[in-house]
Amino acid sequence: MKKGMKTKLLVLVLAMSMPITGFVQSADAATSADAKRDKIVKTALSLENKVQYVNWRDRQEAHAPYKTDCSGFTALVYKLANVGVTLVNRDDDAQAKVGQKIAWGNFKKGDLIFFGKMGSSKTISDVGHVGIYIGDGKMIHNLNSSRDVTITNIYTNSYYKSRFTVARRVIK
Repeated sequence: MKKGMKTKLLVLVLAMSMPITGFVQSADAATSADAKRDKIVKTALSLENKVQYVNWRDRQEAHAPYKTDCSGFTALVYKLANVGVTLVNRDDDAQAKVGQKIAWGNFKKGDLIFFGKMGSSKTISDVGHVGIYIGDGKMIHNLNSSRDVTITNIYTNSYYKSRFTVARRVIK
């Protein structure tokens, strides 16, 4: 065997014996993000019938029974899930500016989905409502004083489909 071929063979053998850490870390990071997303969904679902919708001035999120509005609900879910993300509390307009912007239909569990007010300009400075995507076309959100925490299919509900403003991914 020629000297050049021996060197190439030795390099190949050494390369094959080294651990593929980059791939393993990427897989672990993806699994970790998916686990965080699942924890957000599980936490949000656990708050059904345990959160009362109130005006933002009357919020109480320190202990159950919780009383909050839509943006307080999203912040509360992320706080209770303890996934390393703290959302801006008390302001859906501010929450609409954090994380990575996501297009309609490209949602993952845990993404925040924002909707404009009736007759609004549909900009992130004029958000009227926020919910958390839980998968299968559905979001969980603290709707209003007569419905409290509820689940809505955003793909089949024309009200939300027509008022979609932006979605944000805060878990990467």
